[in-house]
Amino acid sequence: MEYAVMPVCLGQSEADQSGFTYMAFAGTPIVLDIAYFIIRGATKTILVDSGTWASLMAKYWPGKSTDFQTFEESLQKQDLTCDDVDIIITTHLHHDHVGNHYKCKNAEIYVQEEEWAFARAPHPLQAQYYPKDILDQIGSMKMRLIRADYELFPGIRILHTPGHTPGTQSICVDTKEGKTVIAGQCTTYHSFQDPGKVLPEGHPFAHWEVFTQSIATDLSQAYWSNVLVKRMADVLLPCHGPGYDERTKKYLPASMGQ
Repeated sequence: MEYAVMPVCLGQSEADQSGFTYMAFAGTPIVLDIAYFIIRGATKTILVDSGTWASLMAKYWPGKSTDFQTFEESLQKQDLTCDDVDIIITTHLHHDHVGNHYKCKNAEIYVQEEEWAFARAPHPLQAQYYPKDILDQIGSMKMRLIRADYELFPGIRILHTPGHTPGTQSICVDTKEGKTVIAGQCTTYHSFQDPGKVLPEGHPFAHWEVFTQSIATDLSQAYWSNVLVKRMADVLLPCHGPGYDERTKKYLPASMGQ
């Protein structure tokens, strides 16, 4: 079976690049795409995450956020409604990835068991990313708690890629371009550059294979999860872009061919 993956950008949020290239490029402003993904070609309507909106981001994230479109408007452009969504694969339960879940009343929510347990009793450094009211809404929905890697359908695999959070998931989809991987950890394209090519000559981090995100429950796991998805992907789609919208393409690093 061959599918297609479509990123959908709901808005953007300001950030510092060092949050996504650990200990490198501090003070370099970037933007994050606030995005979710639609997987086309299955017998069911499948989303990966559901995104959020600027006023919700403002409660939990220090960077200024801007809305481009509502979740409902974005679905309508694809001839869909919230009620049409059958499955939401949840990369992780941070507020910016699950803000619109509750609108999809018919959806089955796929979450790592380890992620759900951590979200209900997070470490203090992580607690602001797991608002209780949002989790309570999700907890009342149809949930499928899974462990480790999971084949949703032939050609759609959920991968356990921990480190950003204990139960972060990435999604590998067979498409005409090859293996398209949605990197579920909070990364941007900057995270997957070759450090040796973008850091100054002789930099002590130049031997890294990838960068990693600074927000993590386990930085070592986060690094190896980034390595895994980069090696696996013919097409790599970091969950925060940027570049899924015309207004954020200018924030793509030059090394990504833009």
